[in-house]
Amino acid sequence: MKNCFHCGDVCIEEIHVADKSFCCQGCKMVFEILNGADLTSYYKVDVTNPGIKTDHQLKGRYNFLDLAEFKEKMVLFEDGDIIKVKLFLPQIHCSSCLWLLERLDKLNEGVLFSQVHFVKKEATISFNQSKISLRNLVELLASIGYPPSITLEDYDKKKVKKTSQSLIFKIGLTGFCFGNAMLMSFPEYLGINEQDKNFQTIFNYINLLLSIPVLIYGASDYLISAFKSLRIKKVNIDVPISIGIFALYFRSLYEVVFGTGAGYFDSFIGLIFFLLLGKWFQQQTYAAINFERDYKSYFPMAVSKVLKSNKEEMMPLQSIESGDILRIRNNELIPADAILLDGVGNIDYSFVTGESNPIHKGLQSKLYAGGRQVGESILISVLSKIENSYLTQLWNNPIFDRNREKETLSDVISRKFTLGLIIVAFLAGVFWFFYDRSQTAFIIVSILIVACPCAIALSVPFTYGNVLRIFGRNDFYLRSVNSLEPITEVTDIVFDKTGTLTKNNANSIRFEGKALTLPLKSAIHVLCKHSAHPLSRQITDYWKGDTKLAIHNFEELSGKGIQGEIDGNIVQVGSANWLNLNSSDHATRVYVVINGMEVGSFVFENQYRFGMEDLMQRLNSNAYRLHVLSGDNDSEINNLKSFMPNGTTYLFNQSPGDKLSYISKLQVDGKNVMMLGDGLNDAGALRQADFGISVVDDVYAFSPASDGILKGSKLKYLMDYIAFSKSGKKIVKWSYVFSLCYNLVGLSFAITGNLQPLIAAILMPLSSISVVLLVTLSTNIKGKRLSRLLEG
Repeated sequence: MKNCFHCGDVCIEEIHVADKSFCCQGCKMVFEILNGADLTSYYKVDVTNPGIKTDHQLKGRYNFLDLAEFKEKMVLFEDGDIIKVKLFLPQIHCSSCLWLLERLDKLNEGVLFSQVHFVKKEATISFNQSKISLRNLVELLASIGYPPSITLEDYDKKKVKKTSQSLIFKIGLTGFCFGNAMLMSFPEYLGINEQDKNFQTIFNYINLLLSIPVLIYGASDYLISAFKSLRIKKVNIDVPISIGIFALYFRSLYEVVFGTGAGYFDSFIGLIFFLLLGKWFQQQTYAAINFERDYKSYFPMAVSKVLKSNKEEMMPLQSIESGDILRIRNNELIPADAILLDGVGNIDYSFVTGESNPIHKGLQSKLYAGGRQVGESILISVLSKIENSYLTQLWNNPIFDRNREKETLSDVISRKFTLGLIIVAFLAGVFWFFYDRSQTAFIIVSILIVACPCAIALSVPFTYGNVLRIFGRNDFYLRSVNSLEPITEVTDIVFDKTGTLTKNNANSIRFEGKALTLPLKSAIHVLCKHSAHPLSRQITDYWKGDTKLAIHNFEELSGKGIQGEIDGNIVQVGSANWLNLNSSDHATRVYVVINGMEVGSFVFENQYRFGMEDLMQRLNSNAYRLHVLSGDNDSEINNLKSFMPNGTTYLFNQSPGDKLSYISKLQVDGKNVMMLGDGLNDAGALRQADFGISVVDDVYAFSPASDGILKGSKLKYLMDYIAFSKSGKKIVKWSYVFSLCYNLVGLSFAITGNLQPLIAAILMPLSSISVVLLVTLSTNIKGKRLSRLLEG
């Protein structure tokens, strides 16, 4: 068999254009579009990455974009006929994508400009709406394999929080002031002649002026945070930092104004600069990954409403009312709880309940929001508005409003540091009060200056920030540095089964029954090939045969099975009930009857991700207690027990509420819980857990809100990620030991009254730079080991 010229897949049935083979009409269509526009160089830009298989069933899918209210939500700029939009294109994956998408003007003259942000997977496109409408533009993108992701979340305009621009401005301002303050301080460091004293005074006042915006603007976040912390009678890391800031600033102000010295303005500004750099490093996240998704990221912006005249019209999802009649087509989402009026429902609830197999629904059956119709189109009558549906009620649970922040290691250290600092300053003050009263204030302020916990403040953002980046390079993405510490404290790990331990949309198939001849296998293959049902397609792929056999009297009974006459044999493939057969287990089976005689059945079992047995044994040997929760029945219990260690807890038929309650119960018993899931049904449990991980095969596609997103193929390395997190925490602890040593040296100068501006100018930046280098080098060394392990 040949490979498809466009997407690279194997061509089961070849479609030829000239000397090229294609696997489907969609790939053939894309090639013809590119060939007609003289853009076949697309296939030469990155030969290691083939093109993208398209969904050629686009008719009517984007009609809602002709409605003014949707267009208004998506347009960034409009001037006459010229419109600019920004679209999220999750299919972008290589340089070929970039090359093609920035040449859209070659495909349609209405496109004026197209620029792609590769990391964010976004395309900013300007076009002339008199030549191409927004809907036509989106259809063009979809036709070449880049359908934009347009969801209800886009309609509500809730965007992911990005790094604060004010922080960038603060770093720029403080960096400018720091460089100039160091320059103005060089004469003081090098020693100044008596005749140049007037210049020294000028330099000191310039430093004073440079320090004012740094104190008022650059240090404002730390001062405000410390004030808020003290107001609620708590001590966070910003309290000792603020003490050091004020001590440095006002001591320097006193010396310059009263002419007793040059002050420590260079050290003061340098401290703020390094702290802001650490904060920026801490806030860096993954631009194209959303950790805050809810049901709105899963729902479409519009649905097809059937009017009284029997005409269909695209309507905004938010406008749907109880009693409205909607048409739901193959693979479309049911947006609200409803009653089935026409057609046969074959509903995939895997993303909502965890049930992995589509469920047959007859007329007047109740359908729940979030299910996806598989097969023929159906008509449904809406029972309630979207916000009152079963699915959206999952987000009304108080757990989604809970503040999950816990006391961190740096909070504990900062509280003890502040208390110790006050005690040392008090004891030193008492000593100097009796020894040399004139030096008391100088000594106390010197202690507060030199003991500023800059090393403590910088170790966490630079260590954990670097760990996050190393994780990201290895397909594990964390929300923030605050998400890292809970990983190290986990005692129990809870796995969802469907889509987490198992591969999405993948089953292992085996045939149990009589040995069949090749002609009979071919007959079954041909019969199943005429059906669009997902299980029929899997059987077609599993059993190859002679596709040239003719079929007569083909009939498909939705929810029951298919039958037809092939090569003189009456072949029936379907459910046990339809074929009047006994089914004694809970396994997913499709039975085969030929000429009235049962010949066997196809058994569909979940296909588990590679490396699960090794992972579970490693977790068990590290004393983690393991749990498996599933929305499915217990048909997979034996398969699970084959690779899960003894002592694992199994719970089946679990609703989303059951999963949340189970994790809550573990926490009441004193356990720290990590939850791994993949669907909306896991959202509450992921939020309740001390650390929640969404396991996905595409990190840019939909995943429920979580603390981290892990690519499914890397789940087998979960123990290595946990071990690396613990290494990061050890590095932080060692940096605290280093900080303690630095403070002992600095305090020896301060307590003895020998802290001079030059000493402070050396010690304070040296401490900060040393911590940054120590933690960065340490995490990079550990990170290289992790990368080699994951690559090997």
